[in-house]
Amino acid sequence: MIFKALACDYDGTLASEDRIGAEALAALGQAREAGLRLILVTGRTFFELIRVCERLDLFDAVVAENGGVLYFPRAGAIRDQAPPPPPRLLAELDRRGISFQVGRVIVGTARGDEEEVGKALAAAGVSLELVYNRAALMLLPAGVSKGAGVQQVIRALGLSFHDVLALGDAENDFDLFEACGWTGCPANAVPPLTDRADWVFPGEDGTAIARAIVGPILKGLLPAARFRRHQIEVGWAAGTSEPVTIPARGINVLIHGDPLSGKSWLAGALVEHLLGRHYAVCVIDPEGDYRVLGRLPGVTWAEIRENASVAGALGQFERDPSACVVVDLSTLPHAKKVQIIETMLALIRRLRRRLGLPHWVVLDEAHYSLHREGVADSAIGVEDKGFCLATYKASWLRGSVLKAADVWVLARTTAAEELAFLRSLLAESSVGSEEPLSVLRDLPRGEFLLIQSDGAGVPSPLTFVATPRETPHVRHLTKYADSRVSPGRRFLFRRPDGPVVASADSLNAFRAAVAAVEESVLAYHAERGDFSRWVLDVFADPALGSQLRKTETRWGRGEITDLRAAIGRLIAARYGA
Repeated sequence: MIFKALACDYDGTLASEDRIGAEALAALGQAREAGLRLILVTGRTFFELIRVCERLDLFDAVVAENGGVLYFPRAGAIRDQAPPPPPRLLAELDRRGISFQVGRVIVGTARGDEEEVGKALAAAGVSLELVYNRAALMLLPAGVSKGAGVQQVIRALGLSFHDVLALGDAENDFDLFEACGWTGCPANAVPPLTDRADWVFPGEDGTAIARAIVGPILKGLLPAARFRRHQIEVGWAAGTSEPVTIPARGINVLIHGDPLSGKSWLAGALVEHLLGRHYAVCVIDPEGDYRVLGRLPGVTWAEIRENASVAGALGQFERDPSACVVVDLSTLPHAKKVQIIETMLALIRRLRRRLGLPHWVVLDEAHYSLHREGVADSAIGVEDKGFCLATYKASWLRGSVLKAADVWVLARTTAAEELAFLRSLLAESSVGSEEPLSVLRDLPRGEFLLIQSDGAGVPSPLTFVATPRETPHVRHLTKYADSRVSPGRRFLFRRPDGPVVASADSLNAFRAAVAAVEESVLAYHAERGDFSRWVLDVFADPALGSQLRKTETRWGRGEITDLRAAIGRLIAARYGA
Protein backbone atom coordinates (compact mmCIF):
# COMPACT_ATOMS: atom_id res chain seq x y z
CA MET A 1 0.00 0.00 0.00
CA ILE A 2 1.54 3.30 -1.11
CA PHE A 3 -0.67 5.52 1.09
CA LYS A 4 0.11 6.68 4.60
CA ALA A 5 -2.86 9.01 5.04
CA LEU A 6 -6.38 9.70 3.78
CA ALA A 7 -7.56 13.32 3.48
CA CYS A 8 -11.36 13.01 3.37
CA ASP A 9 -13.97 15.63 2.58
CA TYR A 10 -17.03 15.50 4.83
CA ASP A 11 -20.35 16.23 3.06
CA GLY A 12 -20.97 14.06 0.02
CA THR A 13 -17.78 12.06 0.57
CA LEU A 14 -17.88 10.58 4.07
CA ALA A 15 -21.22 11.98 5.21
CA SER A 16 -24.75 11.86 3.84
CA GLU A 17 -27.39 14.16 5.31
CA ASP A 18 -25.01 15.61 7.88
CA ARG A 19 -23.82 12.33 9.41
CA ILE A 20 -21.11 9.76 8.77
CA GLY A 21 -22.93 6.45 8.45
CA ALA A 22 -22.06 3.24 10.28
CA GLU A 23 -20.42 1.69 7.21
CA ALA A 24 -18.10 4.68 6.70
CA LEU A 25 -17.25 4.84 10.41
CA ALA A 26 -16.30 1.16 10.39
CA ALA A 27 -14.13 1.70 7.31
CA LEU A 28 -12.33 4.62 8.96
CA GLY A 29 -11.71 2.42 12.00
CA GLN A 30 -10.15 -0.26 9.80
CA ALA A 31 -7.97 2.36 8.12
CA ARG A 32 -6.66 3.49 11.52
CA GLU A 33 -5.96 -0.10 12.53
CA ALA A 34 -3.98 -0.52 9.30
CA GLY A 35 -1.77 2.43 10.32
CA LEU A 36 -3.21 5.14 8.06
CA ARG A 37 -3.41 8.70 9.34
CA LEU A 38 -6.82 10.32 8.87
CA ILE A 39 -7.42 13.96 7.99
CA LEU A 40 -10.95 15.37 7.86
CA VAL A 41 -11.39 18.26 5.41
CA THR A 42 -14.59 20.28 5.23
CA GLY A 43 -16.12 23.62 4.28
CA ARG A 44 -18.38 23.58 7.31
CA THR A 45 -17.87 26.04 10.13
CA PHE A 46 -15.98 24.57 13.04
CA PHE A 47 -18.96 25.02 15.39
CA GLU A 48 -21.32 23.29 12.95
CA LEU A 49 -18.88 20.44 12.44
CA ILE A 50 -18.70 19.77 16.18
CA ARG A 51 -22.50 19.54 16.20
CA VAL A 52 -22.89 17.08 13.31
CA CYS A 53 -19.75 14.92 13.58
CA GLU A 54 -19.64 12.88 16.77
CA ARG A 55 -16.38 11.05 15.99
CA LEU A 56 -13.77 13.74 15.46
CA ASP A 57 -11.57 11.58 17.70
CA LEU A 58 -11.08 9.22 14.73
CA PHE A 59 -9.03 11.87 12.95
CA ASP A 60 -5.43 12.94 13.44
CA ALA A 61 -6.28 16.41 12.19
CA VAL A 62 -9.28 18.41 11.00
CA VAL A 63 -9.20 21.10 8.32
CA ALA A 64 -12.46 23.03 8.80
CA GLU A 65 -13.98 26.15 7.24
CA ASN A 66 -12.43 25.30 3.87
CA GLY A 67 -8.93 25.65 5.28
CA GLY A 68 -9.65 28.55 7.65
CA VAL A 69 -9.35 26.47 10.83
CA LEU A 70 -7.02 23.61 11.78
CA TYR A 71 -7.87 21.34 14.70
CA PHE A 72 -5.81 18.54 16.23
CA PRO A 73 -8.20 16.43 18.35
CA ARG A 74 -5.62 14.55 20.42
CA ALA A 75 -3.88 17.72 21.53
CA GLY A 76 -7.09 19.74 21.67
CA ALA A 77 -5.27 22.45 19.68
CA ILE A 78 -7.13 24.79 17.34
CA ARG A 79 -5.46 27.22 14.95
CA ASP A 80 -7.23 29.93 12.97
CA GLN A 81 -5.55 30.58 9.62
CA ALA A 82 -7.04 34.05 9.15
CA PRO A 83 -8.90 36.72 11.14
CA PRO A 84 -12.66 36.52 11.79
CA PRO A 85 -15.06 38.05 9.23
CA PRO A 86 -15.30 41.86 9.46
CA PRO A 87 -18.41 42.91 11.45
CA ARG A 88 -19.31 45.55 8.85
CA LEU A 89 -19.66 42.80 6.21
CA LEU A 90 -21.95 40.76 8.44
CA ALA A 91 -24.02 43.84 9.10
CA GLU A 92 -24.29 44.57 5.36
CA LEU A 93 -25.34 40.98 4.60
CA ASP A 94 -27.97 41.20 7.33
CA ARG A 95 -29.20 44.57 6.06
CA ARG A 96 -29.73 43.06 2.62
CA GLY A 97 -31.63 40.08 4.02
CA ILE A 98 -29.02 37.54 2.92
CA SER A 99 -29.10 34.39 5.02
CA PHE A 100 -25.60 33.36 6.14
CA GLN A 101 -23.61 31.28 8.59
CA VAL A 102 -20.52 32.70 10.22
CA GLY A 103 -17.61 30.71 11.57
CA ARG A 104 -14.27 31.58 13.07
CA VAL A 105 -12.99 32.59 9.63
CA ILE A 106 -15.59 31.67 7.00
CA VAL A 107 -18.90 33.16 5.94
CA GLY A 108 -21.28 30.73 4.24
CA THR A 109 -24.22 31.68 2.03
CA ALA A 110 -26.29 30.17 -0.76
CA ARG A 111 -24.93 30.09 -4.30
CA GLY A 112 -28.13 31.76 -5.52
CA ASP A 113 -27.26 34.86 -3.50
CA GLU A 114 -23.97 35.42 -5.33
CA GLU A 115 -25.01 38.68 -7.00
CA GLU A 116 -26.24 40.27 -3.77
CA VAL A 117 -23.21 38.98 -1.88
CA GLY A 118 -20.98 40.77 -4.39
CA LYS A 119 -22.84 44.01 -3.80
CA ALA A 120 -22.56 43.57 -0.03
CA LEU A 121 -18.79 43.07 -0.28
CA ALA A 122 -18.45 46.21 -2.38
CA ALA A 123 -20.65 48.26 -0.04
CA ALA A 124 -18.71 47.11 3.02
CA GLY A 125 -15.35 47.67 1.32
CA VAL A 126 -14.29 44.12 2.07
CA SER A 127 -12.27 41.90 -0.27
CA LEU A 128 -12.94 38.18 0.15
CA GLU A 129 -12.73 35.31 -2.33
CA LEU A 130 -15.86 33.44 -3.42
CA VAL A 131 -15.56 29.64 -3.33
CA TYR A 132 -18.25 27.33 -4.74
CA ASN A 133 -19.35 24.10 -3.11
CA ARG A 134 -22.29 22.63 -5.03
CA ALA A 135 -25.25 24.83 -3.92
CA ALA A 136 -23.23 26.70 -1.30
CA LEU A 137 -21.11 29.83 -1.62
CA MET A 138 -18.25 30.48 0.81
CA LEU A 139 -16.50 33.78 1.52
CA LEU A 140 -12.85 33.46 2.57
CA PRO A 141 -9.72 35.62 2.86
CA ALA A 142 -7.27 35.30 -0.02
CA GLY A 143 -4.93 32.30 0.28
CA VAL A 144 -7.24 30.29 2.53
CA SER A 145 -8.25 26.99 0.93
CA LYS A 146 -8.63 23.32 1.66
CA GLY A 147 -5.35 22.71 -0.14
CA ALA A 148 -3.38 25.24 1.94
CA GLY A 149 -4.82 23.82 5.15
CA VAL A 150 -4.05 20.24 4.17
CA GLN A 151 -0.47 21.17 3.24
CA GLN A 152 0.07 22.51 6.75
CA VAL A 153 -1.41 19.41 8.34
CA ILE A 154 0.70 17.09 6.17
CA ARG A 155 3.83 18.91 7.34
CA ALA A 156 2.69 18.81 10.97
CA LEU A 157 2.19 15.03 10.74
CA GLY A 158 5.64 14.55 9.19
CA LEU A 159 4.24 13.07 5.99
CA SER A 160 5.02 13.51 2.31
CA PHE A 161 2.18 14.73 0.10
CA HIS A 162 3.07 11.84 -2.24
CA ASP A 163 1.72 9.44 0.40
CA VAL A 164 -1.66 11.11 0.91
CA LEU A 165 -4.86 10.06 -0.91
CA ALA A 166 -7.41 12.90 -1.18
CA LEU A 167 -11.09 11.94 -1.30
CA GLY A 168 -13.64 14.59 -2.30
CA ASP A 169 -16.79 15.27 -4.32
CA ALA A 170 -17.28 18.98 -5.11
CA GLU A 171 -15.71 22.08 -6.66
CA ASN A 172 -13.98 23.21 -3.46
CA ASP A 173 -12.06 19.92 -3.44
CA PHE A 174 -9.89 20.89 -6.41
CA ASP A 175 -7.46 22.61 -4.04
CA LEU A 176 -7.52 19.51 -1.83
CA PHE A 177 -6.64 17.36 -4.84
CA GLU A 178 -3.75 19.65 -5.78
CA ALA A 179 -2.26 19.33 -2.30
CA CYS A 180 -2.15 15.53 -2.28
CA GLY A 181 -0.28 12.93 -4.29
CA TRP A 182 -3.32 10.80 -5.15
CA THR A 183 -7.01 11.56 -5.70
CA GLY A 184 -10.32 9.70 -5.64
CA CYS A 185 -14.02 10.45 -5.52
CA PRO A 186 -17.42 8.72 -5.47
CA ALA A 187 -19.21 8.28 -8.78
CA ASN A 188 -21.74 11.02 -7.96
CA ALA A 189 -19.05 13.71 -7.58
CA VAL A 190 -19.31 16.79 -9.79
CA PRO A 191 -18.14 15.96 -13.34
CA PRO A 192 -15.05 18.24 -13.38
CA LEU A 193 -13.77 16.46 -10.27
CA THR A 194 -14.34 12.98 -11.67
CA ASP A 195 -12.29 14.06 -14.70
CA ARG A 196 -9.44 15.09 -12.40
CA ALA A 197 -9.54 12.08 -10.04
CA ASP A 198 -7.08 9.20 -10.31
CA TRP A 199 -9.86 6.81 -9.30
CA VAL A 200 -13.66 7.08 -9.37
CA PHE A 201 -15.27 4.65 -6.94
CA PRO A 202 -18.65 3.05 -7.75
CA GLY A 203 -21.61 4.25 -5.68
CA GLU A 204 -22.49 7.46 -3.90
CA ASP A 205 -21.20 9.47 -0.96
CA GLY A 206 -20.08 7.64 2.18
CA THR A 207 -21.12 4.21 0.93
CA ALA A 208 -18.82 4.43 -2.10
CA ILE A 209 -15.89 5.70 -0.03
CA ALA A 210 -16.40 3.13 2.74
CA ARG A 211 -16.32 0.26 0.26
CA ALA A 212 -13.29 1.71 -1.49
CA ILE A 213 -11.39 1.98 1.81
CA VAL A 214 -12.03 -1.58 2.99
CA GLY A 215 -11.55 -2.90 -0.54
CA PRO A 216 -8.93 -1.66 -3.02
CA ILE A 217 -7.36 1.04 -0.79
CA LEU A 218 -6.48 -1.10 2.23
CA LYS A 219 -5.80 -4.18 0.10
CA GLY A 220 -3.35 -2.29 -2.11
CA LEU A 221 -5.25 -3.09 -5.29
CA LEU A 222 -5.37 0.37 -6.86
CA PRO A 223 -3.17 0.47 -9.99
CA ALA A 224 -0.51 3.08 -9.30
CA ALA A 225 1.30 3.01 -12.65
CA ARG A 226 -1.30 4.13 -15.17
CA PHE A 227 -1.32 7.89 -14.67
CA ARG A 228 0.96 10.22 -16.60
CA ARG A 229 1.47 12.56 -13.65
CA HIS A 230 2.82 9.64 -11.63
CA GLN A 231 5.51 8.83 -14.20
CA ILE A 232 9.21 9.76 -14.24
CA GLU A 233 10.81 10.57 -17.58
CA VAL A 234 14.09 8.73 -18.16
CA GLY A 235 14.77 9.52 -21.82
CA TRP A 236 13.55 9.52 -25.41
CA ALA A 237 12.83 6.54 -27.65
CA ALA A 238 15.78 5.98 -29.99
CA GLY A 239 13.58 5.61 -33.06
CA THR A 240 10.84 8.18 -32.50
CA SER A 241 12.10 10.66 -29.86
CA GLU A 242 8.92 10.02 -27.91
CA PRO A 243 9.32 10.51 -24.13
CA VAL A 244 10.12 7.30 -22.25
CA THR A 245 8.80 7.04 -18.70
CA ILE A 246 8.62 4.61 -15.82
CA PRO A 247 6.17 4.67 -12.89
CA ALA A 248 7.28 6.84 -9.99
CA ARG A 249 5.80 4.50 -7.38
CA GLY A 250 4.98 0.87 -6.75
CA ILE A 251 7.79 -0.77 -8.78
CA ASN A 252 11.31 -2.13 -8.50
CA VAL A 253 13.86 -1.21 -11.18
CA LEU A 254 16.92 -3.28 -12.09
CA ILE A 255 19.66 -1.49 -14.07
CA HIS A 256 22.23 -3.86 -15.57
CA GLY A 257 25.26 -3.37 -17.81
CA ASP A 258 29.00 -3.71 -18.21
CA PRO A 259 31.35 -1.57 -16.13
CA LEU A 260 31.58 1.88 -17.78
CA SER A 261 28.39 1.22 -19.77
CA GLY A 262 26.51 4.08 -18.09
CA LYS A 263 24.35 2.19 -15.60
CA SER A 264 25.45 4.20 -12.54
CA TRP A 265 25.14 7.37 -14.60
CA LEU A 266 21.52 6.49 -15.37
CA ALA A 267 20.80 5.62 -11.73
CA GLY A 268 22.15 9.05 -10.78
CA ALA A 269 19.91 10.68 -13.39
CA LEU A 270 16.90 8.86 -11.93
CA VAL A 271 17.81 10.21 -8.48
CA GLU A 272 17.92 13.75 -9.89
CA HIS A 273 14.47 13.35 -11.48
CA LEU A 274 12.98 11.95 -8.25
CA LEU A 275 14.56 14.76 -6.24
CA GLY A 276 13.04 17.32 -8.62
CA ARG A 277 9.61 15.84 -7.96
CA HIS A 278 10.10 15.92 -4.15
CA TYR A 279 10.31 12.17 -3.64
CA ALA A 280 12.40 11.00 -0.70
CA VAL A 281 15.42 8.98 -1.88
CA CYS A 282 18.18 7.07 -0.09
CA VAL A 283 21.25 6.22 -2.20
CA ILE A 284 23.44 3.44 -0.81
CA ASP A 285 26.78 4.02 -2.51
CA PRO A 286 29.35 1.27 -1.87
CA GLU A 287 32.04 2.73 -4.15
CA GLY A 288 31.70 6.51 -3.88
CA ASP A 289 30.19 6.98 -7.36
CA TYR A 290 27.33 9.26 -6.22
CA ARG A 291 29.22 11.79 -4.11
CA VAL A 292 28.69 14.40 -6.83
CA LEU A 293 24.95 14.42 -6.05
CA GLY A 294 25.84 16.23 -2.84
CA ARG A 295 26.21 19.41 -4.93
CA LEU A 296 22.44 19.55 -5.45
CA PRO A 297 20.18 21.54 -3.09
CA GLY A 298 18.36 19.28 -0.65
CA VAL A 299 20.87 16.41 -0.87
CA THR A 300 22.69 15.23 2.24
CA TRP A 301 25.94 13.33 1.69
CA ALA A 302 27.16 11.17 4.57
CA GLU A 303 30.31 9.07 4.73
CA ILE A 304 29.71 6.03 6.93
CA ARG A 305 32.55 4.42 8.86
CA GLU A 306 30.63 2.59 11.58
CA ASN A 307 27.15 1.24 12.37
CA ALA A 308 26.45 4.04 14.82
CA SER A 309 26.44 6.61 11.98
CA VAL A 310 23.67 4.90 10.02
CA ALA A 311 20.76 5.97 12.21
CA GLY A 312 21.96 9.58 12.13
CA ALA A 313 22.09 9.62 8.33
CA LEU A 314 18.64 8.08 7.95
CA GLY A 315 17.24 10.43 10.60
CA GLN A 316 17.08 13.06 7.86
CA PHE A 317 13.85 11.42 6.66
CA GLU A 318 12.29 12.05 10.08
CA ARG A 319 12.89 15.78 9.59
CA ASP A 320 12.27 16.18 5.87
CA PRO A 321 9.70 14.09 3.92
CA SER A 322 11.40 15.04 0.63
CA ALA A 323 14.98 14.39 1.75
CA CYS A 324 17.64 12.83 -0.47
CA VAL A 325 20.44 11.10 1.46
CA VAL A 326 23.56 9.69 -0.20
CA VAL A 327 25.31 7.21 2.08
CA ASP A 328 28.95 6.68 1.03
CA LEU A 329 30.53 3.38 2.14
CA SER A 330 33.58 3.57 -0.12
CA THR A 331 36.19 3.68 2.65
CA LEU A 332 35.02 0.43 4.28
CA PRO A 333 36.26 -3.11 3.63
CA HIS A 334 33.87 -5.35 1.71
CA ALA A 335 32.60 -7.41 4.66
CA LYS A 336 31.86 -4.25 6.66
CA LYS A 337 29.97 -2.76 3.71
CA VAL A 338 27.64 -5.78 3.55
CA GLN A 339 27.05 -5.62 7.28
CA ILE A 340 26.18 -1.92 7.20
CA ILE A 341 23.98 -2.32 4.12
CA GLU A 342 21.97 -4.97 6.00
CA THR A 343 21.65 -2.63 8.99
CA MET A 344 20.55 0.23 6.72
CA LEU A 345 17.98 -1.79 4.81
CA ALA A 346 16.44 -3.08 8.04
CA LEU A 347 16.18 0.48 9.40
CA ILE A 348 14.75 1.73 6.11
CA ARG A 349 12.11 -0.98 6.18
CA ARG A 350 11.00 0.13 9.64
CA LEU A 351 10.99 3.78 8.54
CA ARG A 352 8.86 2.95 5.53
CA ARG A 353 6.29 1.11 7.62
CA ARG A 354 6.00 4.06 9.99
CA LEU A 355 6.43 7.10 7.70
CA GLY A 356 6.37 5.70 4.17
CA LEU A 357 9.88 7.14 3.67
CA PRO A 358 12.13 6.98 1.79
CA HIS A 359 10.03 6.41 -1.32
CA TRP A 360 13.06 5.03 -3.20
CA VAL A 361 16.20 3.14 -2.24
CA VAL A 362 18.97 3.18 -4.85
CA LEU A 363 21.61 0.49 -4.25
CA ASP A 364 24.66 0.46 -6.50
CA GLU A 365 26.79 -2.67 -7.03
CA ALA A 366 23.82 -4.67 -5.76
CA HIS A 367 25.43 -8.03 -6.54
CA TYR A 368 27.97 -7.56 -3.73
CA SER A 369 25.30 -7.38 -1.01
CA LEU A 370 22.20 -9.08 -2.46
CA HIS A 371 23.79 -12.37 -3.50
CA ARG A 372 22.68 -15.68 -2.01
CA GLU A 373 24.89 -15.39 1.08
CA GLY A 374 24.51 -11.61 1.46
CA VAL A 375 21.92 -9.43 3.16
CA ALA A 376 19.00 -11.39 4.64
CA ASP A 377 15.72 -11.34 2.71
CA SER A 378 13.88 -10.10 5.80
CA ALA A 379 16.06 -6.97 5.87
CA ILE A 380 15.79 -6.16 2.15
CA GLY A 381 12.01 -5.90 1.85
CA VAL A 382 11.93 -5.87 -1.97
CA GLU A 383 8.23 -6.68 -1.79
CA ASP A 384 7.72 -3.16 -0.40
CA LYS A 385 8.76 -1.84 -3.85
CA GLY A 386 10.62 1.39 -4.53
CA PHE A 387 14.05 -0.19 -5.13
CA CYS A 388 16.48 0.72 -7.91
CA LEU A 389 19.32 -1.81 -8.07
CA ALA A 390 22.36 -1.27 -10.31
CA THR A 391 24.65 -4.18 -11.12
CA TYR A 392 26.93 -5.67 -13.76
CA LYS A 393 26.44 -9.19 -12.37
CA ALA A 394 22.74 -10.00 -12.43
CA SER A 395 23.70 -13.66 -12.28
CA TRP A 396 24.95 -13.14 -8.71
CA LEU A 397 21.65 -11.74 -7.41
CA ARG A 398 19.45 -14.07 -5.42
CA GLY A 399 16.25 -15.32 -7.00
CA SER A 400 13.88 -13.39 -4.73
CA VAL A 401 15.50 -10.10 -5.78
CA LEU A 402 15.38 -10.90 -9.49
CA LYS A 403 11.77 -12.05 -9.26
CA ALA A 404 10.77 -8.77 -7.63
CA ALA A 405 12.09 -6.63 -10.53
CA ASP A 406 9.23 -4.97 -12.44
CA VAL A 407 11.25 -2.81 -14.84
CA TRP A 408 14.55 -3.80 -16.46
CA VAL A 409 16.89 -1.17 -17.85
CA LEU A 410 19.78 -2.82 -19.69
CA ALA A 411 22.96 -1.05 -20.82
CA ARG A 412 25.65 -2.50 -23.06
CA THR A 413 26.45 -6.07 -21.95
CA THR A 414 29.27 -8.01 -23.58
CA ALA A 415 30.07 -10.68 -20.98
CA ALA A 416 28.92 -13.98 -22.50
CA GLU A 417 27.90 -15.50 -19.17
CA GLU A 418 25.75 -12.46 -18.29
CA LEU A 419 24.06 -12.42 -21.68
CA ALA A 420 23.27 -16.13 -21.36
CA PHE A 421 21.90 -15.57 -17.86
CA LEU A 422 19.70 -12.66 -18.96
CA ARG A 423 18.34 -14.67 -21.88
CA SER A 424 17.36 -17.59 -19.69
CA LEU A 425 15.94 -15.34 -16.99
CA LEU A 426 13.76 -13.24 -19.30
CA ALA A 427 12.60 -16.28 -21.23
CA GLU A 428 11.31 -17.83 -18.00
CA SER A 429 9.68 -14.66 -16.63
CA SER A 430 6.73 -12.50 -17.58
CA VAL A 431 9.01 -9.50 -18.12
CA GLY A 432 9.78 -10.26 -21.72
CA SER A 433 11.36 -12.52 -24.29
CA GLU A 434 15.07 -12.92 -24.96
CA GLU A 435 14.84 -11.50 -28.50
CA PRO A 436 15.45 -7.82 -27.60
CA LEU A 437 18.73 -8.75 -25.91
CA SER A 438 20.40 -9.10 -29.30
CA VAL A 439 21.07 -5.35 -29.28
CA LEU A 440 22.95 -5.32 -25.96
CA ARG A 441 26.44 -6.08 -27.29
CA ASP A 442 26.42 -3.04 -29.55
CA LEU A 443 24.53 -0.47 -27.47
CA PRO A 444 26.52 2.80 -27.38
CA ARG A 445 27.11 4.52 -24.07
CA GLY A 446 24.06 6.61 -23.14
CA GLU A 447 21.56 4.24 -24.78
CA PHE A 448 19.58 1.61 -22.90
CA LEU A 449 17.08 -1.16 -23.48
CA LEU A 450 13.92 -0.78 -21.39
CA ILE A 451 11.66 -3.74 -20.71
CA GLN A 452 8.48 -3.04 -18.76
CA SER A 453 4.77 -3.77 -18.94
CA ASP A 454 2.79 -1.44 -21.19
CA GLY A 455 0.01 -1.19 -18.57
CA ALA A 456 -1.97 -4.13 -19.89
CA GLY A 457 0.50 -6.73 -18.70
CA VAL A 458 2.24 -6.94 -22.07
CA PRO A 459 6.04 -6.45 -22.06
CA SER A 460 7.07 -3.57 -24.31
CA PRO A 461 10.85 -3.48 -25.00
CA LEU A 462 12.39 -0.39 -26.57
CA THR A 463 15.75 1.34 -26.74
CA PHE A 464 16.06 4.91 -25.49
CA VAL A 465 18.53 7.73 -25.10
CA ALA A 466 18.85 8.91 -21.51
CA THR A 467 17.92 12.44 -20.43
CA PRO A 468 20.77 14.81 -19.49
CA ARG A 469 22.04 15.00 -15.92
CA GLU A 470 22.43 18.10 -13.75
CA THR A 471 25.53 16.69 -12.09
CA PRO A 472 28.41 15.09 -14.01
CA HIS A 473 29.21 11.43 -13.52
CA VAL A 474 32.04 11.18 -16.04
CA ARG A 475 33.75 14.23 -17.47
CA HIS A 476 35.84 14.23 -20.61
CA LEU A 477 38.58 16.65 -19.63
CA THR A 478 41.28 15.87 -22.17
CA LYS A 479 43.57 18.76 -21.29
CA TYR A 480 44.00 17.53 -17.73
CA ALA A 481 45.28 14.14 -18.86
CA ASP A 482 48.47 15.86 -20.04
CA SER A 483 48.88 18.11 -16.98
CA ARG A 484 52.28 17.41 -15.41
CA VAL A 485 52.99 17.21 -11.71
CA SER A 486 56.18 18.12 -9.85
CA PRO A 487 58.98 15.51 -9.68
CA GLY A 488 58.22 14.77 -6.04
CA ARG A 489 54.63 13.77 -6.91
CA ARG A 490 55.36 11.43 -9.81
CA PHE A 491 54.15 7.84 -9.70
CA LEU A 492 57.12 5.48 -9.37
CA PHE A 493 56.55 1.99 -10.75
CA ARG A 494 58.55 -0.54 -8.70
CA ARG A 495 59.19 -4.22 -8.84
CA PRO A 496 58.16 -6.15 -5.72
CA ASP A 497 61.82 -6.24 -4.60
CA GLY A 498 62.14 -2.44 -4.76
CA PRO A 499 63.84 -1.19 -7.99
CA VAL A 500 62.05 1.61 -9.91
CA VAL A 501 61.35 0.57 -13.52
CA ALA A 502 59.29 3.54 -14.74
CA SER A 503 57.76 6.83 -13.61
CA ALA A 504 54.80 9.00 -14.64
CA ASP A 505 54.25 12.75 -14.21
CA SER A 506 50.83 12.93 -15.94
CA LEU A 507 47.82 10.70 -16.39
CA ASN A 508 48.69 10.03 -20.02
CA ALA A 509 52.25 9.10 -19.00
CA PHE A 510 50.78 6.93 -16.27
CA ARG A 511 48.56 5.11 -18.77
CA ALA A 512 51.51 4.59 -21.11
CA ALA A 513 53.61 3.14 -18.29
CA VAL A 514 50.78 0.83 -17.21
CA ALA A 515 50.67 -0.50 -20.77
CA ALA A 516 54.43 -1.24 -20.76
CA VAL A 517 55.54 -2.43 -17.29
CA GLU A 518 55.69 -6.07 -16.24
CA GLU A 519 52.65 -7.86 -14.81
CA SER A 520 54.41 -8.33 -11.48
CA VAL A 521 54.82 -4.54 -11.15
CA LEU A 522 51.11 -3.96 -11.81
CA ALA A 523 50.17 -6.66 -9.33
CA TYR A 524 52.46 -5.21 -6.66
CA HIS A 525 50.86 -1.75 -6.84
CA ALA A 526 47.27 -2.97 -7.27
CA GLU A 527 47.49 -5.14 -4.17
CA ARG A 528 48.60 -2.09 -2.16
CA GLY A 529 45.94 0.23 -3.66
CA ASP A 530 48.69 2.54 -4.94
CA PHE A 531 47.00 3.51 -8.22
CA SER A 532 43.79 4.85 -6.67
CA ARG A 533 45.71 6.51 -3.81
CA TRP A 534 47.95 8.41 -6.23
CA VAL A 535 45.06 9.73 -8.30
CA LEU A 536 43.15 10.82 -5.17
CA ASP A 537 46.14 12.42 -3.46
CA VAL A 538 47.86 14.02 -6.44
CA PHE A 539 45.00 14.86 -8.84
CA ALA A 540 42.17 15.17 -6.28
CA ASP A 541 39.89 13.31 -8.69
CA PRO A 542 37.41 11.31 -6.58
CA ALA A 543 35.56 9.98 -9.63
CA LEU A 544 38.61 8.36 -11.25
CA GLY A 545 40.11 7.48 -7.87
CA SER A 546 37.01 5.57 -6.76
CA GLN A 547 36.84 3.75 -10.10
CA LEU A 548 40.50 2.73 -9.78
CA ARG A 549 39.90 1.58 -6.21
CA LYS A 550 36.99 -0.48 -7.43
CA THR A 551 39.13 -1.97 -10.20
CA GLU A 552 41.93 -2.84 -7.76
CA THR A 553 39.42 -4.56 -5.50
CA ARG A 554 37.81 -6.50 -8.34
CA TRP A 555 41.21 -7.55 -9.65
CA GLY A 556 42.11 -8.79 -6.16
CA ARG A 557 38.97 -10.92 -6.14
CA GLY A 558 39.77 -12.39 -9.52
CA GLU A 559 36.86 -10.70 -11.31
CA ILE A 560 39.18 -8.76 -13.66
CA THR A 561 41.82 -10.71 -15.54
CA ASP A 562 43.34 -7.92 -17.66
CA LEU A 563 44.26 -5.21 -15.16
CA ARG A 564 46.34 -3.32 -17.71
CA ALA A 565 43.43 -2.89 -20.11
CA ALA A 566 40.96 -2.05 -17.32
CA ILE A 567 43.11 0.84 -16.05
CA GLY A 568 43.60 2.16 -19.59
CA ARG A 569 39.86 2.14 -20.26
CA LEU A 570 39.13 4.05 -17.04
CA ILE A 571 41.51 6.89 -17.89
CA ALA A 572 40.28 7.07 -21.48
CA ALA A 573 36.63 7.16 -20.39
CA ARG A 574 37.30 9.79 -17.73
CA TYR A 575 39.41 12.20 -19.77
CA GLY A 576 38.69 11.25 -23.36
CA ALA A 577 42.39 10.62 -23.77
